[in-house]
Amino acid sequence: MDPTFSALIRLNQFSTGRRLYTFHRVIAIAKKMDATVVELLVAKAIEADGHTYTLEQRWQLIRRGGKTSAKQLKAQNALQKLDGQIDRALSGLRDGAEAIIKGADDDEKDLVEEVEFFLHEAFPNGVHAITAKSYPEQLVAVVALLQKLDGSLDPLVQKLGLSVNVARIKKLTAQYDELLKSTDTLEFGQVKAARDVGQNYLYRIVAKIMGTYDAPDGDDAQKRAALLAPILAQNEAISNYIRSRRNVPDVDPNTGEEQVEGVVAEGPETPEPNAEGQS
Repeated sequence: MDPTFSALIRLNQFSTGRRLYTFHRVIAIAKKMDATVVELLVAKAIEADGHTYTLEQRWQLIRRGGKTSAKQLKAQNALQKLDGQIDRALSGLRDGAEAIIKGADDDEKDLVEEVEFFLHEAFPNGVHAITAKSYPEQLVAVVALLQKLDGSLDPLVQKLGLSVNVARIKKLTAQYDELLKSTDTLEFGQVKAARDVGQNYLYRIVAKIMGTYDAPDGDDAQKRAALLAPILAQNEAISNYIRSRRNVPDVDPNTGEEQVEGVVAEGPETPEPNAEGQS
């Protein structure tokens, strides 16, 4: 049996606007009844899907733009080339340090230990852990590395004769930063991943509500019903669109007003059986 939330909790796929609108309604109810554990989780969900919503707006602009402009294509090609140069520069720094170990004599154990310490501090998860990242994430990782190389690791950089390697990484990183500012590197995979995070928050919120207020009747039942109401209402609205074979329009995350542009619904909903019990 699949232990994931999506296998245990039957909900349609909510669009980002619908999730945000629902989250805002749930958190308002949670605040009124002092449901702190629910409120804190929903607050995190709102922050995460706020990011998702921003990514979607960027992606829509890219799609509306159609064919990539010559200027943007040139910038993307330059960024790809520069990314390769930084990858090789980082590998060169590592290789330079490893060459010292390979060439060390038996009486240079202290030097070997210093080099091993340097490599562990500079690349605790290996060079690939940096070079395999997306462009923006790699920039953040390289900048963090340079702060180490200029700070606590600087004495070893000088002692091991790696200052030329570090200077090259600095130069390329500065160019990389400038070029990245003028190039939109957003890919649909990033948008989809963010949507998946938001949908998972939806499942977690349902689980948190049901787990926190789990008594079958009394006060727990009333609180559970109140907190789940916005989620169930939105889920039913999506189901109505699916049953009628229509696209599900997104909604304004603040007002809940349906938007003109829609997205095709995804979820477990199936057509209701007819009078003969057939779909």
